[in-house]
Amino acid sequence: MKYSFLLFIELIILTLLAYFILSFESKIDFYWNGIIFSTELRVLLFIVIFLIFLSLFMQRIYIYLKQIPKKIRSNLQTRKYKKGINAIVLSIAAMSNNDKKQLTKFSKKIDDYLEGNPISIILNAETARKDKKFIVAEELYNKMLNNPDIKIIGLRGLLELNLRRQDYHHALVYAEQIYNINYKLDWIYQTIINILTKTKNWQKLIEINNDAFNKKIITKKIKLRSNSIAQYEIALIKEQSFVHESLKLLKEANISRPNFPPFVKKYVKMLIENNQISRAKNILFNTWPYEPHLSYFEDLIKISQNQNVPLLTIVNKLISKNLSSYESILIKTKAYIYEKKWDDAKNTIKAILSNRPNKTTCELMSEIELGISGNMQKANSWISRSSLGSLEKAWVCKLTGIKQNEWTSINQSGYLDSLEWTWPKDYLDRLTGQNDYQIPEIIGPA
Repeated sequence: MKYSFLLFIELIILTLLAYFILSFESKIDFYWNGIIFSTELRVLLFIVIFLIFLSLFMQRIYIYLKQIPKKIRSNLQTRKYKKGINAIVLSIAAMSNNDKKQLTKFSKKIDDYLEGNPISIILNAETARKDKKFIVAEELYNKMLNNPDIKIIGLRGLLELNLRRQDYHHALVYAEQIYNINYKLDWIYQTIINILTKTKNWQKLIEINNDAFNKKIITKKIKLRSNSIAQYEIALIKEQSFVHESLKLLKEANISRPNFPPFVKKYVKMLIENNQISRAKNILFNTWPYEPHLSYFEDLIKISQNQNVPLLTIVNKLISKNLSSYESILIKTKAYIYEKKWDDAKNTIKAILSNRPNKTTCELMSEIELGISGNMQKANSWISRSSLGSLEKAWVCKLTGIKQNEWTSINQSGYLDSLEWTWPKDYLDRLTGQNDYQIPEIIGPA
């Protein structure tokens, strides 16, 4: 329609020009080399206009002929591109079906049709990785680093390859580059934390946590809790050579995560070793009402000996704010046993005796029985009974449900800060619905 309209306009213009030219009837004479040429003005005008239109027409033909090869090339490229897109779709389908043979086949076709295309590089790298051709995959991932659009994919590929090799140094380098490009990726922060856990690079862990908090990736609570682990571990490293720095770090760890038994116990132990007895006692007295723990008993004995104060006097003051708690009853019983006040110990522990007393209760009853009667057989019967008793609190991994006797920053399965002081999972299941137990929640799959 558009071209027909233009042709119509051109015809009108030509008609008007022809009418205009024919209206000129005057003659023009030319003199050249003694020869006189005579013609009409309209003929001359017609020739000039004809030559103009002829040159325009020839120009159009030239442009058209010049564009033919480009159109042919464009059509060929379009067909090639369509075949490449089709190969990409089939490659993705093969990848989702885990069909390595088809994936390899179509990936090669992609490279034929879309050579140098980012999608081709990505799929070829994935094919090499699935075929366990890790050297080829690594070359392709490195090639991706030259293209800003797919650089992060290349970095992730190199990160995964180095994690597979357990080369945590290079894995951290690539992880940090990804973090600097896009720290909002939901997996990158935790990946860096896992790498730092493997390498026990505690100082770097603090730096990453502080940066992640400033970027609002993690909350202040998570930052303080994670940093407290790092501070505690660095304090252990510096314990022998830099006692003052170690104490300072333990103090910071206790501030970041107050009343946490492993931190409190280590801090108190070092304070006692450095003759800061009053300070150690105050920390225990302030901690016990919030987080009582039997592991402090040996420290209380040392404080009693250093200050020349009866152990029971210290224990009674310690438990004054939560006399009826399970831990308070046990530690008071242990204090009576230490002072060899067997009847008082027996009367105290009666409050928590049940049909199925746990191991700790049975062991204490064995000592009491031996102290009262001196009957080894009766004492041993309590030891035998402990194997049939109910389970007791332990350090339990909130991710796996596996328990440990001692707390560690990294548990036996390699998880950072996953241990909680609670009942094992199977025991919690049996206690469900019983209101006379205060059951801490275990978070995560068991």
